[in-house]
Amino acid sequence: MSVGQRSVRAVYLTYALQSMGQAISWQFVTYFVKHELDVTSFLLITLVWAAPAFVTMVAVNVWGSASDNLGRRRPFMIIGFIGYAVTFALYSLVTNVEQYFAVALVGAAFSAAALPVGQAYLTTGISNKGERLGYFLVAQSTGWLFGALVSGLLYDVIGMYALYRISALLCVLATGVCVLSVQDMRVKPVEKTARIGLRRVLRQPGMIRLVLAAACSAIGINSISYIMAIMIVDELGGLTAYVGLANAIATAIAALITGYIGKLVDRKGPVRVMVLAYLSYALFAVGFALAQGPLIATVLYALPIYPLASTAAYALGAVLSRDEERGRAMGLVNGAQNAGAALGPVIGGLSAEFVFGRAQPISWINMVFNLLALILALSLLRLGAELHSQKDEGLSAITRPV
Repeated sequence: MSVGQRSVRAVYLTYALQSMGQAISWQFVTYFVKHELDVTSFLLITLVWAAPAFVTMVAVNVWGSASDNLGRRRPFMIIGFIGYAVTFALYSLVTNVEQYFAVALVGAAFSAAALPVGQAYLTTGISNKGERLGYFLVAQSTGWLFGALVSGLLYDVIGMYALYRISALLCVLATGVCVLSVQDMRVKPVEKTARIGLRRVLRQPGMIRLVLAAACSAIGINSISYIMAIMIVDELGGLTAYVGLANAIATAIAALITGYIGKLVDRKGPVRVMVLAYLSYALFAVGFALAQGPLIATVLYALPIYPLASTAAYALGAVLSRDEERGRAMGLVNGAQNAGAALGPVIGGLSAEFVFGRAQPISWINMVFNLLALILALSLLRLGAELHSQKDEGLSAITRPV
């Protein structure tokens, strides 16, 4: 079943609030650990970033499957928002890296419920999945915009501990909006005798290549982005405000164009947009590796490539899945991206520690992995054209035999 527009708008608002809280935190995670918790090793910084992503990689599939099995969406969104709020509140109390690490691991297990279930909520019972996911990313990007600006401008003024408290408050507000304004969705749960496992969803034509492409691209971009603040401030001599500016510009542009990207995905098909996104990421990686000053790196990092890659990948996952398995499908794409968020920093951190001795050359690794993602996306072009033609003919691509 689908829900009314009022409830859909409430979902957009809750994720905008949560995204603002998250953006305040995430862009300075490694910088905070290095300078506030006195960690100098790239390997330890990498562990702090990567380990929660591994937890999230598993948890998104657990929560997505649980949501499908129970036929409920809103309770799992609430669990995720509460997870974020408690995590940020505890971050504001940590005094050493061990405490930070423990909070991050536990928090990741619960906050992971929010994203795949929210995406499943928005794409159930409708045909314009790309458009819905596009506007969902607009809402997230709006939150990321203001969150990046707030932390970028205020980090040196009030410090990260105070910013964590602001993040927690925003996620409490998101929880309240979800409880009061989001209509719960009842999806017919799959019978126990016919429960759909992740393996069956993966056997949908193209799903494995989609998951691998999303993972490869995420490995590449996360290999450098997790220490972007260290690169811009410590290596290129920029200000902490540059970090916030780069993320704010990127998300501002994303907020303006992502609604159009969603419609473009529905018109042209998600695979073509994925090809464009991964090619753009590879070209960005070359420029980022060669940048000679903080302003150049800031401008390059502000390029709004993420909306292309994210909207297209989630839309393809939605097209390849049925309503009753949508939570699992979104969990798989989320899991692939979180696998990249975990493995990318490990690869980048090891390279920085033992090969390059600094952060910037890691961008070449980003280029290699996004070229791999591009090759996988190109291999999906024929399937993408077939699915798109079926949609134009009024057929459901997901009714094809597995």
